[in-house]
Amino acid sequence: MGFGRQYSIWNEINSCAYANGNKSYGVHDHSSINMKVGSGSKNSHHFCTIEQTKKQFGDWLSFRLKVDGKVIKQSYYNKKTKEYTERKPIELMIEKTMFNLNK
Repeated sequence: MGFGRQYSIWNEINSCAYANGNKSYGVHDHSSINMKVGSGSKNSHHFCTIEQTKKQFGDWLSFRLKVDGKVIKQSYYNKKTKEYTERKPIELMIEKTMFNLNK
């Protein structure tokens, strides 16, 4: 995986647009792609917005993939333990509950 270049989000693009191989790039906190469709650059129409975000909660990083503002997928990575999971860590659920109790 491309995390060796110090980016939290790494995108590998497999596309017919690249004759000499595929491309990749890193993102630190967020990325937004406005996808357009049609017959070319001068005749294209908005199809959707694809967003990638990262937020930090203590030792945990939360990653989200959204399409038109709707969360499609979410995962978590613990920077200390190197644990990766698609389930919300119990520590984050407890912190949120404790915060709501103290209101």
